[in-house]
Amino acid sequence: MTSGDSQSPVGSVDKALALVELLAEAGPEGMALRDVVAASGLNKASAHRTLQALQHRGFAEQGVDQRYRLGSRPALLVERFQREENLPTLFRPTLLAICQEVQELVHLGILEGRDVLYLDKVEPDRAMRVWSRVGRQVSVLTTALGRAMVAGEGASDAQLSAYTADAEPVVVDRFRRAVGEARERGFAMEREENEAGICCVGVALRRPTGRPVAVSITGPSNRMDGDRLDRLGHRLRDVLDASAPPGFSVAPAVVG
Repeated sequence: MTSGDSQSPVGSVDKALALVELLAEAGPEGMALRDVVAASGLNKASAHRTLQALQHRGFAEQGVDQRYRLGSRPALLVERFQREENLPTLFRPTLLAICQEVQELVHLGILEGRDVLYLDKVEPDRAMRVWSRVGRQVSVLTTALGRAMVAGEGASDAQLSAYTADAEPVVVDRFRRAVGEARERGFAMEREENEAGICCVGVALRRPTGRPVAVSITGPSNRMDGDRLDRLGHRLRDVLDASAPPGFSVAPAVVG
């Protein structure tokens, strides 16, 4: 039942948390009391009391079949933890690490209708001639952040059409092609479409609830040729996969 050899300083809390983990692993099928007892190592009375306490707080529930399942409270706490206003704080250490490594401008963004909303940015030590501002909104059509998030959410053809309503045909074609490539690569690119002389690569992240988010690396075109954009895209995926905040996962690449 324990997660290591060290003894918990508060045994009752440890028992409760261990049962929450058991119920989460059991999934929708849930567990009978005897299964909880067998898996946890608790005696029947202790397991029953702990499950009752978890039910009282919404961390567990018991169905008409008498099986115990994870309650709705954990998901609610995750949703509160991942609220939009918390995202800059949650991602700040990761953004700083990426910027320090690549010495380019790093952005955090979220989908806002048909736009990307910039939530945070970290600037490198060396000078950058890029105009960006936290709180600014830019079309998904011409940004690596937007393309990555649209690709990561697996937008249908109808959804893609909604994003491109009223856009010029050449912009629509470029956007659809870029989204398709982003799905296969696992990251999106943008070359001087949003701002002259500036290129960008972005990776989307998913979470159980809420809108998708994305992180991008931006730099001048003389430092961001095709080969470097490709290397940065793969590196960005690796870093986010290893250090994204709890509950966030890198959107998978989809080949074919």
